[in-house]
Amino acid sequence: MILLRAVDDEGLERLLALAVADADPADVMPPGWSADRLDEFRGFYRGFRRDAYEVVADGRTVGMARLTAGGEAGLWLARAARGAGLGLEVLRALVEEAPRRDVFTVVAHTTTDNVAAVRILTRAGAVLEVADGHVTARIAVPLEPPPEYAGPPDVARESGDGVSGG
Repeated sequence: MILLRAVDDEGLERLLALAVADADPADVMPPGWSADRLDEFRGFYRGFRRDAYEVVADGRTVGMARLTAGGEAGLWLARAARGAGLGLEVLRALVEEAPRRDVFTVVAHTTTDNVAAVRILTRAGAVLEVADGHVTARIAVPLEPPPEYAGPPDVARESGDGVSGG
């Protein structure tokens, strides 16, 4: 099970350490960032902090997810956290969070080369539009989450700071 926790200053530093130690720089920021440009990372993430979540699994920070007020979603996971189904869990948690942010369609962008992302988006029920190597995925947010999105009845926001995903 994962937890999405609102990014605070300490969370930002955990994400930075993770990005430097175990992530592809192109995954965590626009192309051109490198691990020696720490202040650039901090500035970039502070710019959309209200939309960002620290992804926590088994008590450890494993990546970052975002969901904007306009429904734009994105995520990255550390290399060590990939391949365990966490990407789909994170996406489902973002879909669960969407109605609380008055979002009723979640939109994600990727490329056709990102096979793992396309697979996750498809498994989450996204409608894909493909053009010139770019993929736009739209997930309609159900008013009542289907059983595969819903967590156990006791899943709730953690102190108002995060979202549990099940």
